[in-house]
Amino acid sequence: MRVLSEETKNAVLEYNIEYQKQHGISPSFRNIMHALNLGSLATVQRYVIQLEAEGKLSRTNIGNIAPLPKLWGGETVTVPLIGQIACGEPCLEVENIEESFSLPCSIFGNGEMYMLRAFGSSMIDAGIEKGDLLVIKRQEEASDGDIVVALVNGENTLKRFYREKGRVRLHPENKTMKDIVVKSCEIQGVLISCIKMY
Repeated sequence: MRVLSEETKNAVLEYNIEYQKQHGISPSFRNIMHALNLGSLATVQRYVIQLEAEGKLSRTNIGNIAPLPKLWGGETVTVPLIGQIACGEPCLEVENIEESFSLPCSIFGNGEMYMLRAFGSSMIDAGIEKGDLLVIKRQEEASDGDIVVALVNGENTLKRFYREKGRVRLHPENKTMKDIVVKSCEIQGVLISCIKMY
């Protein structure tokens, strides 16, 4: 079995701490692999398992790195990243779990949540840009002004929600784009946080 480098092990530990401080979530194995130029996800996993054995980090029940108690404290919730969401024209709805993140309940709350990666430009005036990670609380009801994941004619989109007489208005936060007005739509969740990935 290949001997693990002490220098690399310490680099993984330090990266985990700094990443959580900056982003508020634990890094994925892929984040670590790219940041530290490690050869494979399996290599990252070996270092993470060793650090766990030494009591320097912990993992969730599905193997991801758990949030650091000293940074966040309390319980965590595992939230899947299930693809991307259009911030523009609606796109075909596809649920595909790419990876999962452990989020502190003290910041993100409880309840069923999922994450989407933003693309498009229709929500830029709300500060939502391509590549941002969006934390969505899964629910079927929304209040006027909420930013929602809406299913319209079998396609989903991220827009600000308004209920008007006999119709629903989905408003893009981009002055160059027009509202989407429909008789009804299915609410798949409400945005509770936007995580910037620099």
